[in-house]
Amino acid sequence: MASFAELQGRFITTEFAALGFPQSGWQVLQPASLLRSGDDESLWSYFNTIPADLPIFASSGGDTFFAAYSALIDSLIAGTGQLDPIAAAKDRLEDWGQKPPAWSVGYARLMKQLAAATSVKFPFSSKAESNTGFWGLWGGSDSISGPSAQFAAGDVSGQFEFKHVLQLSPTPSTWYVSSALSIAHSTTSGDPWNPKSTINWKSTFGPQGNMQRFVAGLLVVSGMSVEYTSSAAFSKVDQQSIQANQAKGMWPYYLSGSAISTHIHFNSANRMTVQISSDQNVPIVLAASVVSAAQFLGA
Repeated sequence: MASFAELQGRFITTEFAALGFPQSGWQVLQPASLLRSGDDESLWSYFNTIPADLPIFASSGGDTFFAAYSALIDSLIAGTGQLDPIAAAKDRLEDWGQKPPAWSVGYARLMKQLAAATSVKFPFSSKAESNTGFWGLWGGSDSISGPSAQFAAGDVSGQFEFKHVLQLSPTPSTWYVSSALSIAHSTTSGDPWNPKSTINWKSTFGPQGNMQRFVAGLLVVSGMSVEYTSSAAFSKVDQQSIQANQAKGMWPYYLSGSAISTHIHFNSANRMTVQISSDQNVPIVLAASVVSAAQFLGA
């Protein structure tokens, strides 16, 4: 008998294999995120997040990338050479001023890249036979009891299709100097670290540091079409509960809103079929590629 966490784990493994991405290093969004038309800052907010070490994408709860980077560069001691990366980084931040951080690809270019991306369709099945943190059958629901546990314990099978699938990996805009951050990462003590500052290698890159991980990319899709069934037989009470919570979004992406269509049907044997589709031109973020500081800096 499969638990809901096991069902989710099997689905993610199947999904990433079908999409052609290694599962390692990706954190799934829960719920998946519909990007607002023309909203560059919402898109860039993912890359400005310093993620926690979890299977579900979430902020570490500390600084943003831009805030942590700015404080770090401000604390470092610049060299005297004309080509010193630390001095260049300080100048770039001064020139950037109080503008919100930007990346090299905004919403308009994302849509152009997404329109040219390939389509993917894959089947999924989980035979009846803990990764805590995963939701259950609908958004925010308990995954280990009630209808969610019953759903996961049945034979779950379906078809999942995206008209376009894109891995988006922009770089920070001109406010960022990667070589300056690389020097700080590769030098555990001494110059350019300022001995009078509370910001040091350990507080930045150490086990409790505020810049341990970075978002290197997003998995973005459009034209979603999903249909799956479960062999579990649901009582009338459970059917009513599922229908009542449909607006919270259904497994596995928990999407809701005007751009999403969700239909739930129970047959005469009380078995459920779920159909989910999205508007063709609405980008949906499914997961974030999370890498260590060393990977992000190519160390």
